[in-house]
Parts: sequence; structure tokens; C-alpha cells
Amino acid sequence: MRSLLTFAALAVALIASPVLAAPALMGDLKVTVAGRDSVILTPSDVAALPRGKATITVKGQAVVYEGAVLHGALLKAGVVSGERLMGRYLNQVVVLRAADGFTSILSIAETDPVYRANPVILADTVNGKPLDVREGPYRVVVDGDLRPSRAPRNVVAIEVKAGF
Repeated sequence: MRSLLTFAALAVALIASPVLAAPALMGDLKVTVAGRDSVILTPSDVAALPRGKATITVKGQAVVYEGAVLHGALLKAGVVSGERLMGRYLNQVVVLRAADGFTSILSIAETDPVYRANPVILADTVNGKPLDVREGPYRVVVDGDLRPSRAPRNVVAIEVKAGF
């Protein structure tokens, strides 16, 4: 009887585990802007955003990523952008969170087309092929970066908050 109860408790814990629940949410992206409610973007929501390309250099080779423009995802969450992006809003940072706990930070201006010509994208393809499980479902890529250190893989959440 005791082992049956232990097994049942373990089964409940595993079912409630975020690791096992993740496949059901595979591709969902949580976007939060300070002072607003979070939004969850489904894969179809992300696919409907404007698309762009970003090229980075990996081991001396140019690699082309394509996907939704990050700015579009931030707009869905209510970020202040364009000509209104000044003053206290311009002091915000964008925190990119990967499934493995890695984080990368961009200034809000780096994501806005009024301030930056090259896009930052939520890549879903690399060199014309879908991202593999090691990188996807989304990898944030900053077009023109000479190193991929600000290109987190397996991005699951994006948060915009006041700078430091």
C-alpha cells in the first residue's frame, strides 16, 4: 500500500511538472511589459507578425536567420514605440529568457525601427531550414552582431522593464 501511495504521489508530481507540461505549450512565448498584463503568443500569433532576416557570424561563417520581428511581439504586449519612445520609456531594457535559464539583455532602442535599421528577430529558420530542437522553437538574433552572444536559443519569455 505504501509503495502505491508513493507511486501515486510521484505520478502527480510528474504530471504537474513544468518540464513535462512544456510540450503542450511548445512554441508559446510569454511577453511582459512592466505595468501591463503579460500576453502569451502562440506559434500562429508569432507566425502572423511581420517577418525579417538577421545575419550573424558563427565560427567565421555568415548564418542567416529568418523569423518574426521582435518589435512586433513587443507591440502585441503594449510596449511604447516609435516617436513616443523617449524619456523614461527609452530607459527600458528587454530581457530575453531561454528555457535553460540563460538571459540576454537589449536596450529597448535596439528593438525599435525608429532607432535601429537592422532588425532583431524571433528566428524560426536558419539558412532556410526550421530551427532544430537545440535552438528552437525561437532564437532571438540581432542582425549585424559579429558574435552570437546576444542570440539566446529556446527563448520562452521576453520581459520589458525599467533600466538600471
